[in-house]
Amino acid sequence: MDPASLNLTTKVLGYGHFLFIQLERERVDSSLLRAMERAAAGLENAHFVDGHPDEGSLQRGRIQYLRGDLSRLRKGDIDDQGVALSPVAIRLEGDIDEPLSAYQQQLHAIVAERGGTVHTRGGVRKERSYTSHAMLQFAYARALAPASGTRHPVGVFLPQSKTREWWAMDWMRRESFFLPRYGDDGSIVAEGHTVASAGGIPYLVRRLYHHAGGYGLDTGYDFVGYFEFAEEHAHVFDSVMARLRNHAQNPEWDYVREGPEWWARRVESAEALWS
Repeated sequence: MDPASLNLTTKVLGYGHFLFIQLERERVDSSLLRAMERAAAGLENAHFVDGHPDEGSLQRGRIQYLRGDLSRLRKGDIDDQGVALSPVAIRLEGDIDEPLSAYQQQLHAIVAERGGTVHTRGGVRKERSYTSHAMLQFAYARALAPASGTRHPVGVFLPQSKTREWWAMDWMRRESFFLPRYGDDGSIVAEGHTVASAGGIPYLVRRLYHHAGGYGLDTGYDFVGYFEFAEEHAHVFDSVMARLRNHAQNPEWDYVREGPEWWARRVESAEALWS
């Protein structure tokens, strides 16, 4: 479905690619690692950067290496073996797609030469669609800034799609699911998305990407979420997701279908992916 027909923003602010690599361990050699590092030479390594990226780095493109922690994998509703079976991944982000796509093409060729595959997921970054000024202050004024892989070593990839019933709703009804619901006495009877997720705002760095072609399509995910945080705040992420998945407190989740919740360790280089 077209974003404009859904009363959702159409302006693209940037791009995000997640490249999940499936390659036999014995095929990982020094020539592969050197080729990967050469391909990434023009990109900023986000692993070493504290704070928000500057405009120059977003123009060049940024890279983060992710070594999967498959012991934490949660498969979800949508079977996606391209993600679920991948031991490593690479995250790319930037304001311009060309340097990201150029790296992606090189990686595909490098891995294919060794009999492996690269499964690409991701989307585009957009302006916030469900946000009044008051909601902006509530949800983002206290938001945690990005940090280096040393400070925020955990990364979680979590893609989702909404059901056809969701996209068939009037836009005002869809938006109502993000707010709490109150009883006649003024007490909250259902938290809704915003209150359910509020506990993670000071502890979890969140990025959200939208399907580039629209919503409710037969291929890809409507949304790809990505989170980074400190090891000691892993329980915060789990708590937030448990509250969001509580259908009684967050009726929005009646309309959510999740892909794999893929956990990883942020690492500094291609070599460290397979360490």
